[in-house]
Amino acid sequence: MKQLDRYMLKQYFRTFLFIMLTFICIFLLVDLVQKIAQFLDNDLRFIEVVHYYWLMIPWMLHWCFPVSALLAVVFFFGQTNKFNELTAFKVAGLSLYRLALPFLLFGVVLSLFSFFFEDRVVVPAQQELTEFMDNNMQLTRKSREQRIHRQVYFQLPDEYIFTIRRYNITNGRGRIAGLHRFTEGKITERLDADHVRWLEEEEKWMLLNVQERVFSEEEETFIRQDTVILSLEVSPRELRQKSVRPEDMTFRQLRGFIERSRQLGMKTIRWETNLYFRTAMNFSCFLVILVGIPLVTFQRRSRGYGGGVAGSLLLLFTFYVLLTFGKVLGIAGIVHPFLAVWSPNILFVLLGTLMMIFVKK
Repeated sequence: MKQLDRYMLKQYFRTFLFIMLTFICIFLLVDLVQKIAQFLDNDLRFIEVVHYYWLMIPWMLHWCFPVSALLAVVFFFGQTNKFNELTAFKVAGLSLYRLALPFLLFGVVLSLFSFFFEDRVVVPAQQELTEFMDNNMQLTRKSREQRIHRQVYFQLPDEYIFTIRRYNITNGRGRIAGLHRFTEGKITERLDADHVRWLEEEEKWMLLNVQERVFSEEEETFIRQDTVILSLEVSPRELRQKSVRPEDMTFRQLRGFIERSRQLGMKTIRWETNLYFRTAMNFSCFLVILVGIPLVTFQRRSRGYGGGVAGSLLLLFTFYVLLTFGKVLGIAGIVHPFLAVWSPNILFVLLGTLMMIFVKK
């Protein structure tokens, strides 16, 4: 049986690699056609273009894992079904459950590998790619500078932390800003403002509608002020460099940022949703194999496996739509972040299990 498992996985893995390589070549070609004018406008050298795509490949590979795993399953089982090999296996006493077992185990391993690959390779590569584009592609940098930054924070001397929930880099204005001082892990002083502005000439921050609180063991002092001018060791330029995007953080960094944000009293539901979304997204490698195997075996031999390919891709597209919709619900706070992004996974596990039960063994 081990020899049969090795044979099946060997044939499957060859197809998996071929499909993934094909998708990578298509992605590179399409992206090159879209970006070639931008490369020429910014006078990038050939080695710089190669470096750009070297940093892009990990992201492309990561997105190709589930699609390649699905299509490889469809082609392998479609081929064995078309040439009666699947029937021969069943006559020899091997059920579909037994034949599917090594592929399902491969799906689990691929899901775990996909998670760590994203965390250890894709995210650092994307961070370096962002820096490369900021330094070498002026059009991209200009568009990035016009973005609205959310949940910006900066560590200052004397145990102070400066935060802005939403900051517009173009006009230097933001909403919900705070200056917090920590002593031995506890907040001892805090300024909370409804609005914040950067004063370019004075190089200072102006906080509007401010609530100042000082905490001690005996009491809490509360002062309300219309305007507070602060001279801090941070400017919009540093804030832009420190702005946080979920896709540019590792799983551990994002989880740590969520904990720090909670200590500051900031809303973290957006970041929690993105944290759970990463685990749910990588689990799709197992799901597509679980659903793909019974789906293709439902097809008649005379029809080939074209229907299985179409049906599998339709299910994969449906899964991504549900996952994205769940992410929106989680960020909006309508559904708990974990339940919002993991509900499609639970649904497809049940669907795949039922299909495995009702398919001919």
